[in-house]
Amino acid sequence: MKLAVRRLSELEPDYVLAPERHVVAAGAAGLAAKIDGVPLGDLVVERRVRIDPSAAEDAVVLDTSHARDGILDVLGALRDGAGGKSAKKRALPGDLVVSRLRPYLRQIALVHPRAVASAGVRPLALSTEFYVLAPRTEGGDLAFLVPFLLSPEAQSALADAQEGGHHPRVPRSSLFALHVPRALIRARARTSRAVFEALDDSYRAASALRALLS
Repeated sequence: MKLAVRRLSELEPDYVLAPERHVVAAGAAGLAAKIDGVPLGDLVVERRVRIDPSAAEDAVVLDTSHARDGILDVLGALRDGAGGKSAKKRALPGDLVVSRLRPYLRQIALVHPRAVASAGVRPLALSTEFYVLAPRTEGGDLAFLVPFLLSPEAQSALADAQEGGHHPRVPRSSLFALHVPRALIRARARTSRAVFEALDDSYRAASALRALLS
């Protein structure tokens, strides 16, 4: 048997040498093989663009507590009032953000145009604890993935893939290995439209409430 040797510098940032990591990964792969689906990584790419701290002083900073159940809580971030003190990630309308820290808290959100508009002229700066996902194909839509990633099956798979004790995180490879059911992909246009409209209503209601309370 030929032994493969790799330097630590050649490994991906989320690569873990602990043997239990590979036991979990093998189990997840076996489960995925039973699902008639497409790996999430075939549908999305990770946006890794950073906002420089010097350019983020006026940004609206969102940490993982500002994303839940599909909604990006920009108004909550505005109330918190934190400025950019370290490098943050950039997200564009239509992107999907997934917390890599404790995903069982349902910290997943679509970057809806109304969420961006609620920040006014200030840019959004996301914590580096988020995976920022963009469509793999130009003009693609990721809204249909929100119900899937928040489903009990996907949430359970993400919880099982966590690594670490005090601050458990999900590796990028485990997130991208999730299998999206083909039935959902076939219905992506209808599902995305329903998710987008529901989020649109939610953001409009939040803006109206904010106006009444201001």
